[in-house]
Amino acid sequence: MTYLGAPRPGRRRADVAMAVVLVGLGGLASSLSREQQNQVEAFVRGTALFPFLELHRASAERTAVGRRLSALQGERDSLVETLIRYRALAEESADLRDIARLADPEIGVVRAAEVYPGRPRVGDPDVFVLRGTGLSDLVFPVGVFTGSGLVGVARGPHGTGARGEFWSHPDFRVSVVTEDGSVSGIVRALRRDGEEPILLLDGAPFQSDIAPGTRLLTTGIAGVYPPGITVGSVRQLAEEEAGWMKRYYVEPAVRPAETRLVLVWVRPRLDSLAVPDQLGGRPLPLDSLAATRPAAPPGEEAPASEAPPPAPSEADGGR
Repeated sequence: MTYLGAPRPGRRRADVAMAVVLVGLGGLASSLSREQQNQVEAFVRGTALFPFLELHRASAERTAVGRRLSALQGERDSLVETLIRYRALAEESADLRDIARLADPEIGVVRAAEVYPGRPRVGDPDVFVLRGTGLSDLVFPVGVFTGSGLVGVARGPHGTGARGEFWSHPDFRVSVVTEDGSVSGIVRALRRDGEEPILLLDGAPFQSDIAPGTRLLTTGIAGVYPPGITVGSVRQLAEEEAGWMKRYYVEPAVRPAETRLVLVWVRPRLDSLAVPDQLGGRPLPLDSLAATRPAAPPGEEAPASEAPPPAPSEADGGR
């Protein structure tokens, strides 16, 4: 029996013996070769430590799933907000297209994919590999984004997926416009010593004055990125260049390190686009646009590649 925490008889000798055994095992382990140490480590991890390692792995996976779920919920909320904001404009546009007898616009579809940073070039944080279904029929280059904003661009196929570059890559460029459409320019990556990469807006007119916090959206001019995707928000004015242009620091909307699931834009093919027949309201293919061009002015001959305009029919009232 012990009183007031006094050690039991023989406990001190057992502790000393245990310490001696542990020191001896440590000395024996340090004397082993590298290959033998690896074998012992694998044996211990597969036996005594196996339950604890499995618990740690399950806990890490659960934490990762929880973070991904929170990110997806945030992206969903952002998409819902965007849909609500532009629903009225979409309905008004649909009414105008019905009045003008225009066909519904082809805007393409999106495919979900998982992004693996630092591949296929291991150690390069500015590149990534995409894995997902339906990526084999992509026409490269094509934009990659999330509900929060632009992630980068897929450059080419990689196995059954695709390889691409984050916006932080030195070769990244994207045409943008402010949310109100008043200022446009080109955004590229900017790296400053000791800081995380950010974006830089180049080519803004000298007379422009973009307020901090203004969102920059993709224009979709080149057909690589869909229009209206958030690229970032303006931080502050960077510099002015001899009365020609201004540059602005831009806070990116998406950080590559926080990106796991993305959307890849599958843009519509040109042969699927059509324009309405001004006379009958019927869609005409793109190669028939030459027939609707106006005739050359008097005294000039129409180019050989252009056909004369069609004559008005009686159904049109002789117009």
